[in-house]
Amino acid sequence: MRRTQAERSATTQALVLDATCECLAELGYPSTTNAEICRRAGVSRGAQLHHYPTKAELMAAAVEHLFEKRHAEFRAALSEPSAGEPLESALRQLWSIYSGSTLGAWQELVVASRTDPALHARVAEVNARFRVEAEATFRTLFQLPPDAPVGAAVQLTLAVLDGLALNHVLEADDALATAVLAEFKSLVEPWLEGKLHAP
Repeated sequence: MRRTQAERSATTQALVLDATCECLAELGYPSTTNAEICRRAGVSRGAQLHHYPTKAELMAAAVEHLFEKRHAEFRAALSEPSAGEPLESALRQLWSIYSGSTLGAWQELVVASRTDPALHARVAEVNARFRVEAEATFRTLFQLPPDAPVGAAVQLTLAVLDGLALNHVLEADDALATAVLAEFKSLVEPWLEGKLHAP
């Protein structure tokens, strides 16, 4: 069956955004050029410009694309924790995400947004949405009521993982991350037990 124009456009956009994320993770923001993106995506410069006329628009779309990928990975990692140890399983699976290429691309965009007001606004917006989704997933995973105040706990967890991911750029040592997450788990468990058994 022949694909519709909308389907062809969606395919082209996905190819371009995937290639953009690959370039960000492998080459860094300054070296992510339109020519390299088009080469990796297998699309013409005209096709890329048709969907994303400027680099700013392309990066904004890449932020959205990365958010969707991160959230899908996040939900998948937490959807089936090992029986009896949901916290340990969640932290282990989350670290596999945070030490991967998706976070490398995200880090590049965050750093670039520091001096780019338009990009900063979009990155901050996406980050806030990701945090809301993370809180909802946290409540579901640990069977907490919808109004349970988990914002600080989730932000602390994400901050620890972000810090470990940044250090992982310099020291690709999973042993350190494993040790830190084990210590973090021992600190979180008493708080979590209190929330689970609170009247």
